[in-house]
Amino acid sequence: MNYLNFGEKNAGFDVLYHNMKHGQIAAKELAEFVRERAAIEETYSKSMSKLAKMASNGSPLGTFAPMWDVFRVSSDKLALCHLELMKKMNDLIRDINKYSEEQVKIHRKTKEEGIGTLESVQSLQVQNGHLQKAREGYHSKCTELERLRKEGVPQKELEKAELKSKKAAESFAGSIEKFNCAGRDFDQKMSKSAQKFQDIEEAHLRQMKLLIKAYSHSIEDTHVQVGQVHEEFKQNVENIGIENLIQKFTEQKGTGKERPGESQKDITLSDFPRNCISVLLNSNEKEGNFYSSDSDFDDDEPKKFHIKIRPVASSNRSNSAANELELKATVGALTLPPNRAVRCGGSLIFNSLSRGPSPISLSTQESWPVAAAITEYINAYFKGGEHNRCLVKITGDLTMSFPAGIIRIFTTNPNAPVLSFRLVNISRVDHFLPNQKLLYSDPSQSDPDTKDFWFNMPALTLHLQREAELNPQASYYNVALLKYQASSQDPGRAPLLLSAECQRSGTVTRVSLDYHCCPATAPATQLTSVQALLPLDHTATDLQCQPPASWNTEERRLLWKLSNLSPTNHRSGTLCASWQCLEVPRGPPPSLAVQFVGSGASLSGLDVELVGSRYRMSLVKKRFATGKYMAGCSL
Repeated sequence: MNYLNFGEKNAGFDVLYHNMKHGQIAAKELAEFVRERAAIEETYSKSMSKLAKMASNGSPLGTFAPMWDVFRVSSDKLALCHLELMKKMNDLIRDINKYSEEQVKIHRKTKEEGIGTLESVQSLQVQNGHLQKAREGYHSKCTELERLRKEGVPQKELEKAELKSKKAAESFAGSIEKFNCAGRDFDQKMSKSAQKFQDIEEAHLRQMKLLIKAYSHSIEDTHVQVGQVHEEFKQNVENIGIENLIQKFTEQKGTGKERPGESQKDITLSDFPRNCISVLLNSNEKEGNFYSSDSDFDDDEPKKFHIKIRPVASSNRSNSAANELELKATVGALTLPPNRAVRCGGSLIFNSLSRGPSPISLSTQESWPVAAAITEYINAYFKGGEHNRCLVKITGDLTMSFPAGIIRIFTTNPNAPVLSFRLVNISRVDHFLPNQKLLYSDPSQSDPDTKDFWFNMPALTLHLQREAELNPQASYYNVALLKYQASSQDPGRAPLLLSAECQRSGTVTRVSLDYHCCPATAPATQLTSVQALLPLDHTATDLQCQPPASWNTEERRLLWKLSNLSPTNHRSGTLCASWQCLEVPRGPPPSLAVQFVGSGASLSGLDVELVGSRYRMSLVKKRFATGKYMAGCSL
């Protein structure tokens, strides 16, 4: 803000001071704005409470009556959401007012500290006035002296004019010196004050942005809650089926489960050859007709009947073989449909009354499954001969897998609950690169060991739709979420410690590699597909290896294939190779490369978990592999 120092009247201090005072006005206006928003939320909450009361006063008659409870509960929850937002707005107003009070103290202190600068400004202005007056006097005396010289006045009068001119010059010079001194004092004090004003403004803007951020987060949280209430409302409406409404009505309004009694006639099972059942109707019913009139209700009471079941008479046992054959023939003529599917709540649950993930139901009350995969690549370089001198760099990818059925849920439900997840054990991670098209995060999180992310749900839905269009037969879709990097000089971050040495004697070269599993990195992880590679000079002959290694003539390198390694099984070993060259080798010693893969752990220690209960993590798959994993030889 130093540019405000300039100008003939040196008004920069006044401009900066009044600009600082405007900060109080801005804070006051922000508080008024938030207060108005709180009033709106309070009014909305009261309106939703009235709506809930209206729903509770809905008619209890008829099969639709239970639905009013769904409206009442949803309206009550929405009222609470907006009431909670109103409370958050009031808390924010208190924070703004508290900040305004702090501003007053800061401004008062700044004004006191700026008195010296203000006096310097006034002194400079006074000296500037004296300077202008002395300049005008000097020019006037000089002009007068020149006029007298031209007119040829007496010497005495001329000397008198010269003396006045000399005094005016001395006065002008003195004014210049005083002005310059005041100017230096002004520059020093004004620069300090200008920096003070700038610090105050920067702090003011930071605080105002924090207050606005709190305002934004409060509204965002409420929107998420409102979305969850709407989702719950839709689910409750869908879960109350028509049959449930009718059944509830009959249970509440039913007058009995038995028909009123009247004379009954026994209906018996006669002994038939194949255990057939014959029902004898009341004698007053007409043959072939189950109603005695065309009206909805008859004058007569409904008939009550009684059933008796008698076993097959022993006299029929002789026909059991024939009955069995006939029964087999009857059953054999029946065909069963293959793997009948039962429709339940809008989705198909396959019987076999499958290999891919089952489709998800829109009406299910269970959480929706997702899966995650953490894949890491480790690059390491061990300096010659010492396994405790190394550079380690781990790069990782986080991918989330969504079942195909969830796409239908997202597309038919624009207010689907926000999917959030948390990365834990991230203290060793140096840098994150999230998918900015799909993810949001809070950079102000204070916990150094965790980091929260949440999805842009419309963007996620669109992404999954596009994936489904490209591969409509897939049972799940993978979405790349973020990349991260961890660097260290700690050998404990490397799962396999290496130490290589090279000995040369004339034309003979001998190389050895010691390897050792590091239990601190992944104590329960087994390293598989372990290989070690050693490039050789093109003139190498008389090759000897321990243990035996395979030789690749085209690439001119040795390849050792090792058994699986783990901290508890086959945890260390040594590889050796020697050969002879046509000439004494003069170049640097060779470096060895090692390759392996592992699963079940992340080398960085990073893990992922879901936040909230609407989704569940069905699987977190962790795996790692080597990138450039090298050991340099020491001579």
